[in-house]
Amino acid sequence: MKPKILLSFASVIIVLHAVGHSFGMAGWTEAETDEQKIVVHAMSDHRFSFMGAVHSFADSFNGFGWIGEVSLLLVAYLLWFTGSIAVPQPQISRKLSAALFISLLMQSIIEFKYFFPAAYIMTFISALLTGISFLLTKKV
Repeated sequence: MKPKILLSFASVIIVLHAVGHSFGMAGWTEAETDEQKIVVHAMSDHRFSFMGAVHSFADSFNGFGWIGEVSLLLVAYLLWFTGSIAVPQPQISRKLSAALFISLLMQSIIEFKYFFPAAYIMTFISALLTGISFLLTKKV
């Protein structure tokens, strides 16, 4: 399979990951159990000063989540772009593929430790596709 196709697949998978992530971020405060409601309440209702700003843990959680969303979309774009230059500029494509492979592999390990199967499986598959595209892109 050609590197462009592999990286396009990886990009689409990361976009789907981003869509799922945005739905999860948008609805995390909709607690279903009493335990979840207690945690959401504790995270949302208690504000404190930290480094010159007053926020709750929920504010920080939301901020980190939306930063993650932007990062996923950036990675999806970079994967697509890297595939588009695999033939005309293989040297640059290989360098970007290597960096994206390492980043996605590390992200999948973190997701494996802290999140759930859908997240780490999608990222791991994208990492594999990116690593294979690196190997298939011609050295110049």
